[in-house]
Amino acid sequence: MSEAQKQVRHAQQIDELCAAFVRAYSGEPDLHFRGQRLHRGRQPLPWYAPHLHPSPESDDFASFRGTADGLALRLSASDADLHERLRPDEPVERMLFEMLEQFRVESLAPEAMPGMRRNLRHRHEQWSLSFHHSGLTDTARGLLLYAVAQICRARVSGQQVVEETEDMLEATRFALSPLIGHALAGLRRERADQAAYAVHARAIAHTVAAMLHAAGEDQDGEEDRDAEPDDKRSVFSLVADMDREIVEAFTTADAGRSALLEGEGDAYRVFTTDYDREHAAASLVRRELLVELRETLDRRIAAQGINIARLARELRALLAEPQRQGWDGAQEEGRIDGRRLAQLVASPTERRLFRTERLEPVADCVVGFLIDCSGSMKAHAEAVAMLVDVMARALEQAGVASEILGFTTGAWNGGRARRDWL
Repeated sequence: MSEAQKQVRHAQQIDELCAAFVRAYSGEPDLHFRGQRLHRGRQPLPWYAPHLHPSPESDDFASFRGTADGLALRLSASDADLHERLRPDEPVERMLFEMLEQFRVESLAPEAMPGMRRNLRHRHEQWSLSFHHSGLTDTARGLLLYAVAQICRARVSGQQVVEETEDMLEATRFALSPLIGHALAGLRRERADQAAYAVHARAIAHTVAAMLHAAGEDQDGEEDRDAEPDDKRSVFSLVADMDREIVEAFTTADAGRSALLEGEGDAYRVFTTDYDREHAAASLVRRELLVELRETLDRRIAAQGINIARLARELRALLAEPQRQGWDGAQEEGRIDGRRLAQLVASPTERRLFRTERLEPVADCVVGFLIDCSGSMKAHAEAVAMLVDVMARALEQAGVASEILGFTTGAWNGGRARRDWL
């Protein structure tokens, strides 16, 4: 097994262990990790808070245990419907509100489970130090967000802030005290009551979000002041400085009004096909390279030890439906077979005079694989190629037709079609 395969296998084992604990603690049987994100069935769950996303490359196993503990507490100690109703709409306020709710449920970790409390503390410290050492606290907005996270968690949980950065927070803590001091006291006092806690959390989120926007506009200078009125860069400037996962987790781009879409009754419509081109993929690669790639792919698939015959059976069972495929004669029950009535005269004791309809599973369908072939998929190309090749082989054995299609743009950022749209 290669080193990369060992790392993937290790990450899978961590995901399985963490998911097992979250299922056991929350009592929800259909929870699992996919792509390092917790899913309920096929539905991905929200990101909740930035410190709940450790990296397999840089974080230790205790961080993943702390993440599992935090997710389990969030699912069991937070009313999702109530949280949805109380959550602010503004993106930065929403990010802060989510983080404060996570601090609340973590503060409710049972005292009878000291290991859970240690794991939660360890994970928060690891995230805090990673945030600090990445240089994000060198900016006014980053330092403000970091200080709010440290102060609020310390107040809600009754634990100290991270010792390594404690001195750095003093000035920001002093400036925040008169602004959010009353709401901070309410966080600790109302942490067992989600609705009452949310009142104080919303107040803090609103105040801090306004400070973050003001700090962002001051730093961005004349360029942002000259921007168009609907420019959202000042709103999302803080989040843009942070890790990409946090952008996806806590911000939502406002969708503009589309007269074209509304005119079509909200139905999907292709904007233009003027620049569409279709090519057979094999015609775009030299034959020698195709042979080399085919051999490499075959070796890697063989090394995985996948039981394609078993996969084919499962696909056949999933995709096939019973259809009439003729008759089985010489049966002792069923419909009378007129062709065998003469046997009744010749042999009165003959009972096999019937026939039954034969039903066989038939997969009357086509499975299509549509693959993003843009540059952003380069890192995943080999894994996707292996997956699709195995599936195509299994479908062929199952008697199911399949096709493999790819798509990409001819130029960066949408090319000529996007220019026409603009």
